[in-house]
Amino acid sequence: MMQAYAALRTAAPDHLILYRVGEFYEILGPDAQAVSRALGLQLTRRRQRDAADVPMCGIPAGSAEGMIARLLSAGHKVAVSEQPVLAGGERPLQRLTPSTSVDGAVLTPNRPNVLAVAFAAGSVVAFAYIDLSTGEAGTLTSSLDGCSPVLARIGPAEILVARWPAGSEALAIAIRGQDAPFSDLSDAAPSEETTSTILKAAYGNHWKEMVQGFSPPELTSLAALLRHVQATTGRLPEAPLPPRRAPIADILEIDAATLRGLDVLSAPSGPTATLLAVMDRTVTAAGARLLTRQLAAPLTKPETIRRRLAMVRFLSTTPAVRVACREALSGMPDALRACGRLAMGKGGPRDLATIRDALHRASQAASTLAEAPDVPQPLAGTGREVGLAAQEGLASLASTLSRALTPSLPADAEAGGFIANGYSHPLDETRSEVTLHATAIEALQVRYSAETGVKALKIRSNAVIGWHVEIPATQAKALGSRFVLRQGLASTTRYSSPDLDKLAGALEEAKERAIRLERAAFEFLRRDVLEKRGSIARVCHAAAALDLVCGLAQAAAEHLWVEPELDESSDLDIEDGRHPIAEPLLEVQGRAFEPNGCQMDQAGRLWLLTGPNMAGKSTYLRQVALIVLMAQVGSFVPAKRARIGVVDKLFSRIGAADDLAAGRSTFMAEMLETAAILNQATPRSLVILDEVGRGTSTHDGLAIAQAVMEQLHTIGCRTLFSTHYHELADAADAMPYAICMAMDASAGRHGAVFSYRLMAGRAGRSYGLKVAALAGLPRSVLLRAAELLAQHTGEAAEPFPLN
Repeated sequence: MMQAYAALRTAAPDHLILYRVGEFYEILGPDAQAVSRALGLQLTRRRQRDAADVPMCGIPAGSAEGMIARLLSAGHKVAVSEQPVLAGGERPLQRLTPSTSVDGAVLTPNRPNVLAVAFAAGSVVAFAYIDLSTGEAGTLTSSLDGCSPVLARIGPAEILVARWPAGSEALAIAIRGQDAPFSDLSDAAPSEETTSTILKAAYGNHWKEMVQGFSPPELTSLAALLRHVQATTGRLPEAPLPPRRAPIADILEIDAATLRGLDVLSAPSGPTATLLAVMDRTVTAAGARLLTRQLAAPLTKPETIRRRLAMVRFLSTTPAVRVACREALSGMPDALRACGRLAMGKGGPRDLATIRDALHRASQAASTLAEAPDVPQPLAGTGREVGLAAQEGLASLASTLSRALTPSLPADAEAGGFIANGYSHPLDETRSEVTLHATAIEALQVRYSAETGVKALKIRSNAVIGWHVEIPATQAKALGSRFVLRQGLASTTRYSSPDLDKLAGALEEAKERAIRLERAAFEFLRRDVLEKRGSIARVCHAAAALDLVCGLAQAAAEHLWVEPELDESSDLDIEDGRHPIAEPLLEVQGRAFEPNGCQMDQAGRLWLLTGPNMAGKSTYLRQVALIVLMAQVGSFVPAKRARIGVVDKLFSRIGAADDLAAGRSTFMAEMLETAAILNQATPRSLVILDEVGRGTSTHDGLAIAQAVMEQLHTIGCRTLFSTHYHELADAADAMPYAICMAMDASAGRHGAVFSYRLMAGRAGRSYGLKVAALAGLPRSVLLRAAELLAQHTGEAAEPFPLN
């Protein structure tokens, strides 16, 4: 066993090996220690005759599914080694990973679960991705420098590399920035012939039509991805949805570092302090996943954005329609993931019911829209797509599922009892036989009790000896010779009889036949669903789009946001803008947010922002970037008025941290991010930079900051550049398209009181000692700092409160 276990660890590296022994899965060595910590299991030891004891823990087979789900949810890969089907045969091995799981206990309902493969071909990187839980798959290509925004758009839960680029770290830097596990594929990238074989196996004889227009690197990455899925799960998805070749154009490029710096999808203080949490008013899991994807890939085509804004505007101004649509959608279960489970052979009767209920709810939502007056064309088109659920093919499927399924359903088809009476005539007849034989056994019990005079006589069944006659041991003599002793216990004695054996055999045979018929009915319904999977997905995607715009309208109504204007200019004209995340958090504390505008055009496309700490510089920078991002998602925005010249790329560098795994200091991480911005920004980009150069010495940092500012001024992109280097204001004054702005700081009763108000000009002082005093630095330290400041600057320090 130890040798077999070691071989499995070699065959499935980086996996936790669960080795089936009877009714337990045993886990040994380092795997046992990891599983023990993750699941809180008792760690024991397996004794060895000629070697040291080996750490061990065990999982009961009956509890394995839930415990494996917990391991996968914690990010572990698991390999399950089952006992051989035939004595002496090979042990089946099933590999499970978080990114290939379709188990609802592992998945987060409102977040995608995407596996991505990267394949470098010269200066191009092809990415293939798949979410097995929904069947959505596709490819993207990018240059080496553009890998990060493409990966951020995919949002992978795991990244595999089929081939690294030669002589470039760009892909490695981009992957490391995703905060997702990554590794090399164990097999070499597939050849052209192997690629064709894999794609034909996955998509059938018409695979070439399904991938028409895909480049050779994209096909290679897609084949490598599908081969990994088959090797890991043991199968390819049935009835796969056609892969999409996602275009790069018309999408705002935004990398993972910017998404993190702006707290778009995640935040250090938790998921409630994110833009996603503020904007998410969706009522379906598919709608929430769509919003997540949209926030990572906003739009850049004004006409497309205006169409979405028109839908949000209509739903904002017609609350009755919005409420009715949301009520209809709120009961719509996740049919995309139900289809995903059925396609991977993991589904059950409840997944069939999910699809039935989803189609009914979609029909209701479509009817609500169809009955509303003056619906804008884009929204009416979405309603028609949702309404496909009520058309012949899907309506017939929903009707069939309604007739076929019982009200109370088991999770597993093997349990039986989920097909309703009246759906299958052979099954109904077989169930009648089961009832007839069960009734006959009941009658036989009455007869035996009367004939023997033993009132306590019972006919029972168990897994060990099957059907039997059971009487108290003290009355065993009352039975005649026709009864054959099967089992004697202290208090009871068990017998069989020819009549009982005949009836029991007929009953069990009928039960087995009923189970086989139910399995066949389930398989028929499963195949019927998968044959219509494309149409079901079309309805679900349209319902998610409807949920998205309804949610955006709901958020706009709750937060009093306004509709932005989008155009092709290079202007940003935001009046009384507010930070979408900070404002509701302050309102909870009973505080008001100080609004600030941003009037930026080509004549003043670079703003140098100075001011003390705590005055709101970073908040203001994020505020402007988030308003632009929201507008290009097609959402209303927190402002009195906003006109946005569409942005092609959004860059943010606010704060930095060590990348210890890559051996990079804070300053190196800062410089890498800044270099990416300078190398990729265009005149249509928006760049927000906070405190460039603070990670090194004062003179080095000042020189780097000024050079970076000058380069951004030359590129011509819209830039908000925050700094503590007041000397940069002189340089900005000499630039024709730069403007100096400052955060106001005014004196109050308690020392420095920051109004968080933006004003033209430059900050006169840093107010560092005031902030230090407010933070509670010891009096002796403050006095010494004031003395040193006077020595360095030749000026007396401004009075500050002493604690």
